[in-house]
Parts: sequence; structure tokens; C-alpha cells
Amino acid sequence: MKNTICDLYKETALLLCHQYEISTQLINELMVDFHLNSAIEILGEHTNKVEKMAFLLRAKEQECFSASRHDSVVKLRKKIIQKWDEEKINSAFDKYCHSSGKTLNHKARKLSEMRWSCGKAWAHMFMEYSGIDYYFAGKRINNEKKSQFEDILPFIKLPELVEYQIKLKEALIKVIKEKGNEAKCLLSLPTGGGKTRVAVEAYIEYLRPRFAEGKYLIWIAQSEELCEQAIKTFQDMWKNKEFTECLRIYRLFGSHNMDVDSMIGGVVVCSINKLYNVINESQEDDACHNMIQNCSTCIIDEAHRAVTKMYNKFYDYSQAVRGEQMFPICGLTATPGRNNDTLSLTSHFLYRLFTPEVPSQFKENPILYFRKEKYLALPYHVEIATGQAFVFSDEDGEKIETEWKKLKVGEKTSPELQELMQELIGDGCKKLADNVKRNKIILDTLLSLPDNAKVLVYACTVAHAELINSLLIAKGRKSAVITGNTPRYKRHAYIDKFKSNELQFIINHSVLTTGFDAPKTDHIVLCRPTFSDILYEQIVGRGLRGPRFGGTETCKIIDFCDTCERFGDQQSYKRFETFWFQTSD
Repeated sequence: MKNTICDLYKETALLLCHQYEISTQLINELMVDFHLNSAIEILGEHTNKVEKMAFLLRAKEQECFSASRHDSVVKLRKKIIQKWDEEKINSAFDKYCHSSGKTLNHKARKLSEMRWSCGKAWAHMFMEYSGIDYYFAGKRINNEKKSQFEDILPFIKLPELVEYQIKLKEALIKVIKEKGNEAKCLLSLPTGGGKTRVAVEAYIEYLRPRFAEGKYLIWIAQSEELCEQAIKTFQDMWKNKEFTECLRIYRLFGSHNMDVDSMIGGVVVCSINKLYNVINESQEDDACHNMIQNCSTCIIDEAHRAVTKMYNKFYDYSQAVRGEQMFPICGLTATPGRNNDTLSLTSHFLYRLFTPEVPSQFKENPILYFRKEKYLALPYHVEIATGQAFVFSDEDGEKIETEWKKLKVGEKTSPELQELMQELIGDGCKKLADNVKRNKIILDTLLSLPDNAKVLVYACTVAHAELINSLLIAKGRKSAVITGNTPRYKRHAYIDKFKSNELQFIINHSVLTTGFDAPKTDHIVLCRPTFSDILYEQIVGRGLRGPRFGGTETCKIIDFCDTCERFGDQQSYKRFETFWFQTSD
């Protein structure tokens, strides 16, 4: 390893540009493929070939060689391999390609197109033969597949439930003892208030003896992250109770399926997408039919989403299997201070809404009670005006104006209209993501945060997330990017590093809105316009867990406030003014 990491980037850039004759054109292609074409301008860096290459290495590191999805990376690898001597090319080809050789150019192309796994033998050989430091071979990230089911063994000590959680737990137990369609309810708690813990503890105690009889608790969530979060809660809860028997937890999400032969009762944690697909393919004698037939209760996480066709499919299928004897259903949702939205949900849960009891002086705004008792963090809201305009396309604008006349109620924007506007912001988000002036403001703001801050950043687009992440890395900050394109094993590795303080920033796009559990997060930064109150609520909730639940005393919410032309100020942060306890400059 060279004396400093900066020396390493510079010396590797010199090697690539001079010995391997990497062209300015190829470097520019790499910049575009990595969504960094505006990065040099934002940073104000010099732009000669070597300095550009050094910036690329600094910003993307191992990805400069490993990102096989980019044609420019494959070109870079081929350009390097073509400079190897004949012996090295033949040696690498014979070892890894396992095919008949042709010309050296053919072999170089095949080697350059090989699948690249960071930290493995081919990556190390490539660096050795190229004279490039092993640092750029990367480290292996564990991609161990989780098993289809887990047997959870006893003991772990958890903090005791607090008073309001105990009362809610007792209310849920009363519901589960009722019969048929009367056994339905909705549990509403602010994000960070412990709704998952309350639900798990209530139902696990009641159902414990029934698991041995082959009965099931079905837990339905929106995402795999939420599913894994629920599994962790079940694991901890079961161990905490010092039960002497095992609990079997089944995964029914992602690539996991259920096998009748492994089903002995327990908890089935499902994603709604997977459950929907399984039901569509189900036969009367299969695992799904057995699970529904022997279900003792069902919990629906993020219940504000439980009115889609996929959930209706689940309800219809369950009623077809069970007839009049439906199992109890409990919905879970978060409502930071705005109960009207939640009340509309209760029609799906027979108007049984459970909320925490709070002292009379907090009835109008229960969130203040949660903050006073340090269950929730105290949020400080900061608005940063970028001076940039957000503009809907003419076509999308006409759609909104048509719906506006139907859905606008007084001065308030209806949830339906909010969701429509959220759906249509794609082009506008892309324009904001490409705005150099705005990105400079974002970068300067992020760099001004304390070194010990734990920061979640919500970007406009995937490309925008990658740009911000690369800019931060180039400035020496510990950062990672998570998008829908990020492999799940990498996603989990980055989140673990964030929790253990190995990363200061996680930049994401449309991923970490629910199911992300990092209690020490103390900064939420929204670089994207958000029109949906539900979505906004979920985003800011990632940082609002208080110290009594393992979170932080305060959380700073930073909104980059762009003007929404044609529709005035419709962004959701404007509708949360009463939510902020106080502001900070």
C-alpha cells in the first residue's frame, strides 16, 4: 500500500493514463456511466486527463474495475489486458476461461467480459498482472443465503414494555379472543413507538401453545427489509421470554418458498408480493392452503397499504378456505400526530382503532407526549431554499389539473391527489438531479454536518444518489449508496456498517422509507420533492426514535425546498408545520 490513499489514487491514475494509454474519451464514458459527468464542475476540480482519472478512482474505487454492467468498465479492463504480455494473457485465459483459445485479442476480450467478484482470485490476478495495487481488487462481501426457516432458541433480555405499550398489548389480546369477523383491529403508533414489539408480544404469548398444535401466525409486510425486521423482533421476543421450546419462523419472501414437509406450526413472515403470487399458483392441498387453514391470527404491517388488489386477493382466498370462521386480523400503522388519515383506514378493520392513552393536555397533539417522555426524538426542521423550480410536464400538469377539480377539498390536497402528484414527478426529479447549482448546495450542506452525524439522504433519482455518494467519497467522507439496483447482500452489509459507525452517510433512492432500523440516525436529508404525506411521514420517521427506545435525543430534518411551479407550494413538508416542535437555524 502506498504512503497515503491520495497517493494511491494519483499513482494509479498516472499508470492508467500513461502506461495503459487510457484515453480522455474512455474516461468521459466512465464519468457518464457512473453518473459523474457533472461531478468535476460541482467540485471545482481541474479537468486534465490524469486528474479526472484520479477523481474517478477516488469516487468509485473498486467499482472502476468491478462494475461489469457498464460497457466503459469492460472497455477499461480490455485496454489494460491488451497491454499484458502474451504469457500473462494465456495464463489468465487458461485458468479462468476454460475454452479453446484463438487470437490474443479474442482472449483479452473474453477476460475483460468475465464476471467480476470483488476480493476473489480473478480480481487479485488482474491487479497483480496489471501492476495495480490490490486495494482495487476489493474485499469480498458475504452473500450467504438465509435459510427458508429458522428454529429460534431461548434467551435474551429486552427492556420491559412501558405503560402505554402494556395497555395496547392487553387490548390486542382481547381482540384475538373474539370470533370471526369481529376479531379485527388497527393499532396506531408513531414511527419509533414500538408497534411491532407490542404486536409481537401480544400475539406470541397467546399463540404459544397453539404453535405446537400446528397453528400459524401470518405476518404480512410490504418489503423484504420489513420482513427481516419482523423476524428479528420475533427472535428477540421469544428468547426474552425464556420459553423452553423452539419457535419455527418461515420466510415467504424473495426467493423463499414453503414446503409442506417442513411445516409444523409457527410464524410465517410474508411479503405481500410473494403471498399474492403463491395464492395465484395455489392448489387445495399445498403449503399455502395448509397455512391459511391453520392460521390463528394475521398481522398486516404498514396497514395504510392494505387496500390494494393483492390484499383483496389474500382476503378472498382466506375466506374461500375458512368460510365463516375467519382468523383475527390486526393492522399496524404509524400516525405522527395526524389521526384523520388513520381513521379512514379503520373501515377495513371494523372501526376498531387502538391508540395510546395520553394525559389530557396532550390529546390534541399526542406526539408532544411521546417527545416529553423521550419515546421519540425531538425534530429540528431546516428549510434550505435552492432557488430552483420544479416543473411538471404539460401532459402531467393537465392530468393533475383534471384531478384537482375532483379531489381538492377546501385548501387541503386530498391523499389521492398527493399520490398522483408523487407518481408524476419523474421528469421534474431528473431535472433537479442534473442541476449543478443545486447539487453544489447539497454537497456543501452535507459536508457542513458534524463528523459524528449519522445521516440518511433521500436523492431525486438513482443517478442522483450515485452522484452524491461519489462526491462525498471524493471529499473523504465514509458513504455508501443504496438503490433498487443494489444487491440485497450489499444492502445489508452497508446498513450494518452504518449502524456500527463505519459509515456516516447512506444515500438512497426509493428504498429506505420503511423497514429500515438504525435507531441512532440523527439527520434526515431530503433532496427530492415529496408530495405524499404518507411517504414524507415514513421518511422522517427513520430518524425519530427517542432515547428510551435506543434512539437519539434530537433529529435534524433538512428539506431542500424547491418551488413547485404551476401548483404553488404543494410539497408535503409544508403540511407538517404543526408537527415540528421547534425549529433550528
